[in-house]
Amino acid sequence: MVANKVQGRVMEIQALVCGHVFRDERPVTLVVRHADGGWQLTCGQYDHPHDLSDFEVVGLNHIIDRQQNILLIGELKPGWLAEFADGVWNKQQHDD
Repeated sequence: MVANKVQGRVMEIQALVCGHVFRDERPVTLVVRHADGGWQLTCGQYDHPHDLSDFEVVGLNHIIDRQQNILLIGELKPGWLAEFADGVWNKQQHDD
C-alpha cells in the first residue's frame, strides 16, 4: 500500500489530501482508492471548499508516518474506500 517499485527502485505513491489532513488539523477518516488507482485521503467532513482549492498532493508515506493506523486498512483495491469509525476501518466498494 505504501510504495511502488519501478525498475527496482521504491517510488513514493502520490495521494490527494484535504487541507485539514495536510495541515495536521484532523486525522484521516476516509481513504478512497479511485478506479484509476489514485489515492484520496480526507478528514471525512464536508466543510471543504467546493473547488477543492485546499487539497494538496503529498507522498502517502508522509501521511502514514503521522497516522500509523492507516496501515490497518491493508490492501485497498481500485474502486474501494475505507472509512474509520468506532476505532475500525470499514471497507466498501466505491463508485467514482
